Amino acid sequence: MIKFQIWYMRPEFFQDGIVGMLPDPDDLPTTHIHLKDLDLEDGAQLERVYNHMQAEVWSPNGEARELIASKGLMHTSMAVGDVIVDQQGGVFAVAGIGFTELAR
Repeated sequence: MIKFQIWYMRPEFFQDGIVGMLPDPDDLPTTHIHLKDLDLEDGAQLERVYNHMQAEVWSPNGEARELIASKGLMHTSMAVGDVIVDQQGGVFAVAGIGFTELAR
């Protein structure tokens, strides 16, 4: 299994993040909220993480509503500007096409 940390944009950063402003990978809590950890099978790619974090996959019947609300978030599906941290410490922002690795 490969573990990923899922970080969603704080509502106050959403407007900047959705248009491509990149967060500081060493200070994610300023712009993002740690939503959850995700374990996927070996060989998992960032695209699989992104696909798994779409509402119709991980919350098809609204299962995530309570979690989203408890974290003060407003979006269920992973979007441009959200962040994935892999178990090696790589930090990747969802981009308009693909992902942008954030240098540390």
